[in-house]
Amino acid sequence: MAAPAHAEFYSTSDPADASGSLTDVRAVRAKHGAANVVVKVRFQDLTRSSAAGLSVFIDTDRGEKGAEYVLSSGLNDGTDYVLTTAKGWRGTDERVECDYDAKYSWGIKNSVRVRIDRACLETPATVRVSVKMADPTDGSTRVVDWSPERRRWSLPIESGLGA
Repeated sequence: MAAPAHAEFYSTSDPADASGSLTDVRAVRAKHGAANVVVKVRFQDLTRSSAAGLSVFIDTDRGEKGAEYVLSSGLNDGTDYVLTTAKGWRGTDERVECDYDAKYSWGIKNSVRVRIDRACLETPATVRVSVKMADPTDGSTRVVDWSPERRRWSLPIESGLGA
């Protein structure tokens, strides 16, 4: 039996493919609830002193190339995060003023949970997500890890779960 074309959640494991970084993305889970879009990203080892960054891309219009929104964040203790509009696969300087947050779980959970109010995204019927981690490691090389793959989207996620 084939998987449904639409679902209320999306979950994937990501292989250990960013060998130069402890913040290798290991799993992504996204829910599109009646009130919020929630994306949880699990890492190999999320440390409080990392130089890595995270971008959570949100697609609300399948007819347009790339993302319409991106939440950008550092992956270290005391970091800040911001939700902006996006052009293609790049964030813009246009901040989205609305209700969203990011919570970091260090240690055993090694994860970041992003919650975005659906109103921030103009209450879409479906969303797709893509996650990018970038780590400058030693300053001379940059390790990048995408999930599900470089500039690829999750399946469409319909609104419905109580996220």
